[in-house]
Amino acid sequence: MKFWIYLNGIQQGPYTFEQVKLLPLEPTTPVWYDGLPKWLPAAQAPATAPLFAAPTQAEPQVDDAAQTFGAPAPGPVYTQAAMQQPAVGEPMPKRPPTYMVWCILFTILCCSPVALAGIITGSISSSRYNAGDYAGAQRMSNATEWLLIISIVWAIVGLPVSLAFNL
Repeated sequence: MKFWIYLNGIQQGPYTFEQVKLLPLEPTTPVWYDGLPKWLPAAQAPATAPLFAAPTQAEPQVDDAAQTFGAPAPGPVYTQAAMQQPAVGEPMPKRPPTYMVWCILFTILCCSPVALAGIITGSISSSRYNAGDYAGAQRMSNATEWLLIISIVWAIVGLPVSLAFNL
């Protein structure tokens, strides 16, 4: 059976039951799996209720927040993002730098397509951090940094070459 959850404002899944047991679920975290007519709080869904000490009710009560979520989108939205989140009580890692300001400046001032690629990787880094993929965010930040360095070198080397051919 595959489970979808709504965690940190993001619909995530599908997960196996073993993966769901490792997630930082609260009793009020909305969950959905095949066979449920709508999203339910994890403590009230029959398959996830055993994860919580509260006994299940014969007629599940659904709060308004759980009713506002529709059926999950087909296919996975985020598959492993929640698995990489820090454990409860641990601080979140620091957001890696995106170098967006520098990439935008080099794109505008130097017309550098490499800096334009840096804008894209910087945006991906920010998105991955927000999704909980801290290692992926760091990798994309490193890629953005290298693209920015290449843009700087391109500008330093390209300026004298451009001046030499225009004289």
